[in-house]
Amino acid sequence: MARTRKKPAPRRSSGESSKGAAKARTPRASVDVVEEESGFGLEEGIVFFTTVLIIVAFLFLDKGLGAYGEGMFFKG
Repeated sequence: MARTRKKPAPRRSSGESSKGAAKARTPRASVDVVEEESGFGLEEGIVFFTTVLIIVAFLFLDKGLGAYGEGMFFKG
């Protein structure tokens, strides 16, 4: 595997101070902090609606089986 070459460090003259080198640096990009919205989002709504729909469907099927005496909750 080939090794990568390190770039030589830039040479400083004897009169150049560290403050002058700091001024030459580019400023860093600013980062915006965004807070998440609190509350009920779309994903949570879909999960809640699906859960309620499955429970209601199970109860309707059990009610139908209850007419034949075979329901878990509804017995005819």
